Amino acid sequence: MLKVAAPFLIVLLIWSSCSTAEDDISFDPNLEILFSNDSVAFDTLLSESRSATKRLTIFNPNENAILLSEILLGKDQASDYSIIVNGKEGAQQTNEQILGGDSLLILVEVNINPRNLNAPYIVKDSIVFNWNGNTAHVKLISWGQDGNRLQNQIICDEVWTKGRPYIISDTLLVRPNCQLTIEPGTSVFFENDAALFIQGSLQAVGDSANHIVFRNARFDGIYDQVPGQWNGIYFLEGSADNQVRFAEIFNGQVGLRVGSPDDDDIPDVIVSNTEIFNMSSDGILAFTSDVEATNSLIYNCGRYLIGNFAGGNYTYQHCTFSNDQSFFVHSEPGVQFSDNIIISESETLTDDLTVELTNCIIWGSQDEELAINGGGGSIVTATLTTNIIRSGEGIFGNFTSQDFNFPGFANQFLFDYSLDTLAFAQDKGLDIGVLKDIIDVPRDEMPDIGAFERVDKN
Repeated sequence: MLKVAAPFLIVLLIWSSCSTAEDDISFDPNLEILFSNDSVAFDTLLSESRSATKRLTIFNPNENAILLSEILLGKDQASDYSIIVNGKEGAQQTNEQILGGDSLLILVEVNINPRNLNAPYIVKDSIVFNWNGNTAHVKLISWGQDGNRLQNQIICDEVWTKGRPYIISDTLLVRPNCQLTIEPGTSVFFENDAALFIQGSLQAVGDSANHIVFRNARFDGIYDQVPGQWNGIYFLEGSADNQVRFAEIFNGQVGLRVGSPDDDDIPDVIVSNTEIFNMSSDGILAFTSDVEATNSLIYNCGRYLIGNFAGGNYTYQHCTFSNDQSFFVHSEPGVQFSDNIIISESETLTDDLTVELTNCIIWGSQDEELAINGGGGSIVTATLTTNIIRSGEGIFGNFTSQDFNFPGFANQFLFDYSLDTLAFAQDKGLDIGVLKDIIDVPRDEMPDIGAFERVDKN
């Protein structure tokens, strides 16, 4: 018996020596747990859209292990939130052990059910933790926004109003001889790769206090400033009488893509008091079209701020175009015009080109930021008057330089392209009757070059 018992006793002693305090569960009600945050907050989220995942860590600072008898959502199955604990998803988890000095990670998401409300609304719940007769709560907070959802639809003669945003998935087409009117203060959100196509007419006319917004549908985390999340606004052949005023267009691939050739030089798209930015490709991309833009700001685009090709008629007045301090690496001018575009090895599309640039700032990180190409053999007429252009060449009637921040931007590192106190652009413009600037500030009789009029405060 002794020869059998002795090895058993040795094994028992070894097992006992491996059992440490952090493995032993204590049911002492005085033991506390700590949380990485006392609340988990999400940015505004469109209803029926799943959020990004947030993390919550629970720490056990005690020597002994603690058994969390329950981890549950306060609203249980009725909650808009979901939690994942140790790879298990569910509104209620039981008997989760945290070793002494160790931690437990919980993943939190929210998918908000619509409330049928116009204004944003708060969505609350909490995660409840029970252990050793104790209870603790971590608050869950987010804002929800209901929207008018449109997916793969063809529309005609609609009026969109502020209140609930319009959420476009895939594509939306305004058919020929129809008009989409977007009233001041309206927001249009685009899901991934979604696009708005105009064969008829778009009247997106905001005002200085109520801009119209075209942007991506995600606001949480990094998504608020990431280019390329949606496709763009396309004006197709036959489209005419389009206006985009007091608008903000951002985080897409192409801001405005115009392909509406016709036999006249009447602007088919008029843009004013509008910002286009954070586009993975282009700000305004146009082919054999008629475009007019005034008091507009375009910046931080992956390819062209302005790319107008295969001829057409283009007029830009009091605009600021800059790829200085961009998310992207550039190798060619950000503003380009051409009377041609190569379709294939055997086909080149070409047409007459007319370009008018007046009181504009054309700036960026390249030594030359403006290119006008007449290689297609068509008639090219370029009228450049009182512009500030990043260039090493002198351009008669304009101001050229390659000096850092020659125009005098307030803070291009923060994408603030208003003018600094001593900006060169001040009072250098030609009075062409554009009475107010991009933010509706009156211009004086010696207007500043660019989209912004500098007004010194008394």
